[in-house]
Amino acid sequence: MDSKSVFVNCPFDNEYFKLLKPLLFTLIYIGLKPRISETSDSGEVRLHKIKEMMEDSKFSIHDLSRMEPITDDKLPRFNMPFECGIDFGIKLSNPQKYQNKKFLILEKEQYRYQRVISDISGNDIKAHKNNPEKIIKVVRDWFKPTNNDIPRHKEMWLAFNEFEFDYEDILKEEGYNPKDIYELTFSDVIEYMTNWITAFKNQ
Repeated sequence: MDSKSVFVNCPFDNEYFKLLKPLLFTLIYIGLKPRISETSDSGEVRLHKIKEMMEDSKFSIHDLSRMEPITDDKLPRFNMPFECGIDFGIKLSNPQKYQNKKFLILEKEQYRYQRVISDISGNDIKAHKNNPEKIIKVVRDWFKPTNNDIPRHKEMWLAFNEFEFDYEDILKEEGYNPKDIYELTFSDVIEYMTNWITAFKNQ
């Protein structure tokens, strides 16, 4: 397992993009490497790649906040709890090999998960309340015990807002819609964030 890798399991839509960006930004800012699925393959091929990322990552973040539909005409999203279950299965299948594998489970409200997936009680479950600053604080606080050099969340929140201004400005100049999660690949977004954070810290 890569001690710096973090598997990220979350919704992929524009509504969640406002949370995904600060989540990825926080991981990169504190020196970690987010791993996120962006394969176009389906079925077993995609699951195999997701499983490989889970096995290679010491940390996993599973956001289960989208267990209900956004609107009345939509169906609930079950990909996130499904992938969360796979990840738990990996750890339980070989406790010796994966004894150091850690999970952070995100929700919209603190105890809402108990109504639909009570078997995960006792794990690290934190609420972000669909708030971008809150998700930075929740992720930052969870990793803080592993690294005393992690700065306070306000520093990262201010840095993220500077990044967001630059990110939107540059994408608009290049003809992209910065609010559309599918305009760039996640690899592109992560690379851009990494370069921006490196330059920001070297100012």
